[in-house]
Amino acid sequence: MSLQDIIQGCKEGNRTCQDALVQKFAPGLLALCMRYTSDKELAKDALQECFINVFKYIHKYEGKGSFEGWIKRIAVTCTLTIHKKYHQIYFVEETVVDQYSQTNIPDIYSDLGVEEIMALLKKLPESLYLVFNLNVVEGFNHGEISEMLGITESTSRAALCKARNKLVELIKKQNVVNSFTAIAI
Repeated sequence: MSLQDIIQGCKEGNRTCQDALVQKFAPGLLALCMRYTSDKELAKDALQECFINVFKYIHKYEGKGSFEGWIKRIAVTCTLTIHKKYHQIYFVEETVVDQYSQTNIPDIYSDLGVEEIMALLKKLPESLYLVFNLNVVEGFNHGEISEMLGITESTSRAALCKARNKLVELIKKQNVVNSFTAIAI
């Protein structure tokens, strides 16, 4: 069954198509939900809420744009809603992006694997991590991020700049540690 057949079946309320949609997208969406909450149970709750909303609103999906992008947006929104319900996220309101808005990522960045980059990102403060992930990984613009997180667009931009700067610091620190380890061996 093609994705288009599954979507059409879901629009018609076909249970087999709904199961097929869940089977196709659940693993990837659970991983997405886990990026926004470190609690696996909250991620599962968000995933369940995501599919409830997908089936509730699938009739509004007109086939314009990527279905995967549409469903991911629902998953991110559900995860952030659940996350905010249980965890307070603190942002410093900013009106001007600081002078370091253009961050140069050191060359070591290209040598890092996905796991190393994700480990570094998890070291960021939660507010910076969320904005960085929403913008850089998921591709949301600052207007969308501000809406999702209940912050201003300028606060979103400032948080992204701070996240990039902090990430550069962490990469440089890791580079120093790796260089030191290589010398010690």
